[in-house]
Amino acid sequence: LPVDEQTDNLPYDINNDGLVNVLDVVLLVNSVLNGGSANDYPQADVNGDGTLNVLDVVLLINIILEI
Repeated sequence: LPVDEQTDNLPYDINNDGLVNVLDVVLLVNSVLNGGSANDYPQADVNGDGTLNVLDVVLLINIILEI
């Protein structure tokens, strides 16, 4: 995935470790289950609808698996 020029982070790299992988999915799932918002993790809002939910989780998994 290309580096975001504004943040120097990979898109969807929720934990900012330079990789997009299962650790980002775990963080996203935890955020969704605990009522986290897109303001907390803007790069986690995969579909860009302003909310973090199961749709973002599914899309992130698909991105990681390159489906």
